[in-house]
Amino acid sequence: MEFEFLRDLDGRCRARCEMGHEAFGQWLTDEVTAAEAGWLLNTITRLDAQPQEEFRKVYAEFTLALSDGEAELTGHGLAFDSEALEEGMSYYDDAHYAGCGLDDLARLLTQWREFIQGR
Repeated sequence: MEFEFLRDLDGRCRARCEMGHEAFGQWLTDEVTAAEAGWLLNTITRLDAQPQEEFRKVYAEFTLALSDGEAELTGHGLAFDSEALEEGMSYYDDAHYAGCGLDDLARLLTQWREFIQGR
């Protein structure tokens, strides 16, 4: 997964992830502090040691599920009535759902934590 971090003019840290993983960027930007990133990295380490264990955490805008070496992030706004769309139109939901391996998530969280701590 490719990503980049930047600071706004007001100094706010923002994350952008490649197409198909945009939800991770929004989640990091809005909901993941340095302390939360560290806590999640410890959780990933624990899950790597006990692969059958599952983890789920509900955030304000997203729910994160970790299991069997995979991470899944689902936005709470994902429920959408597709019948309300005109024929031939589709709903773009990549900004509300993304998945990756735990190793990719750990790399993303490690670099995000370092970035927001100013390292």
